[in-house]
Amino acid sequence: MRRFAYFFVFLCLGWVSCSKSTLPVNENDKNQVVTEHLYNYELVFTDDADFKPLSNNSYCEMGFSSEGCQSLVTNLKNGVIEFIKSIDSTIQVDKNHIRVYSEVSVYMEELTASQYENLNRNSVALNYFSKQIFELQIRRPIMQSDFIEQTRKPIMQEQLRYDSLSKSSTMIQEIGGGQPGLPVQNHRVWIVDSGIDKNHQDLNFEPAQIDLSADFSVPSSNPKNDPFNDENGHGTFMAGVIGGLASSDPIYLNGYGVNGVYPNAKMISIKIFDKNDNTNTAEIVSALNHILSNSISGDIVNLSWGSDIQFGDCTAPQYLGIRTLILTLANQGVKVVMSAGNSSKESLTNFPGCIDATNPNPTISNIYTIGSVEIPCSGTYLYSSFSDYGRPTVDYLAPGEDIFTTALGGEYVLVSGTSLSAAMFSGILYHNQGVGTLTTIKRGAATGDPDPDYPVAKIGN
Repeated sequence: MRRFAYFFVFLCLGWVSCSKSTLPVNENDKNQVVTEHLYNYELVFTDDADFKPLSNNSYCEMGFSSEGCQSLVTNLKNGVIEFIKSIDSTIQVDKNHIRVYSEVSVYMEELTASQYENLNRNSVALNYFSKQIFELQIRRPIMQSDFIEQTRKPIMQEQLRYDSLSKSSTMIQEIGGGQPGLPVQNHRVWIVDSGIDKNHQDLNFEPAQIDLSADFSVPSSNPKNDPFNDENGHGTFMAGVIGGLASSDPIYLNGYGVNGVYPNAKMISIKIFDKNDNTNTAEIVSALNHILSNSISGDIVNLSWGSDIQFGDCTAPQYLGIRTLILTLANQGVKVVMSAGNSSKESLTNFPGCIDATNPNPTISNIYTIGSVEIPCSGTYLYSSFSDYGRPTVDYLAPGEDIFTTALGGEYVLVSGTSLSAAMFSGILYHNQGVGTLTTIKRGAATGDPDPDYPVAKIGN
């Protein structure tokens, strides 16, 4: 029986998240320890505060990355830091976690009880409040194969769906991708995930892309803060599909390699999942604010993950910050690609993929939710059994089963899931040739249930 790589996040409710550290009690008993609780705190300024968001500022009308707007961003962030220091000078504030666009807010991690109480004590008098933080956790993907060493001599075999001549997944070839030597583009793909192993021989990052990459999964003061430290491999899987370029180094010529949908696409790593596969709504909001501050029209944001929700919760308050930022990015000309989910359920129960891209509001025209199609042989298309479904939420299908891609440590792997489908679609958009359709298929719903047509995406109209 075929095994599929399911990559989920699920929601755990909580007022604040706590981590623990241990401190010695005394010098005489090294084995006796006391546990100190550390707190995370998301502070939001009210309308009565002196700090005003920049979303309606005239200097930012040309985009948040414009020179005039960036000057305001810097000044506003410095002001927030001074404000926090005036409450408690011991609190360390990470500029990457200060948000200044739709609201002025700041996320602070690993606060002591004293720091936490100082913030709570002054909230009413100083016109701010603490926002509830929701925890998210991912499940590690299940691979179709063991990790494959680069040095193994490649063969063209159906079970790997790998073409040794073109060094590409045959599923990437099905949609028209995988050809190296394409023109250098100005736009970038922001991969919001578990980090990316930039030392993989098929993944290339220029200094500008490295500088824009950021890790929101742990505090910046943590030595492990590194957007290129992928501790579970999922982000590296996505990077290979989107923009892998099979290495031309002679030592790799006789082994495996991966040419992605757009080989050598410019990619930026935005890490939100820590070593335990955890993140939260505050870290995601900070990550999306960072992208909003530095993206340009035509950029692509790849969100190959999601959270199970109840029907109707797509617009729930706990998701408002993330939803607002996705819509703002789309309004700035940035394309946002989301996976439909791997639960074989209605896609309206998966966030953020539930955001409806067919809304008449033109703001949402740059938002895509992608389901998975199985292509057992060229010209045969089947709706993947694990893929979430539902129109109009699911906009396109792309290959998501048995995808050969890059893995940690210079290796390769075969994986499945709508996360791969979203990465495929991000690669299609990167070509900037429009989105074509290979065919339209039905899912095969139960008698009496809606069974709409789903377009299978390809490169070019």
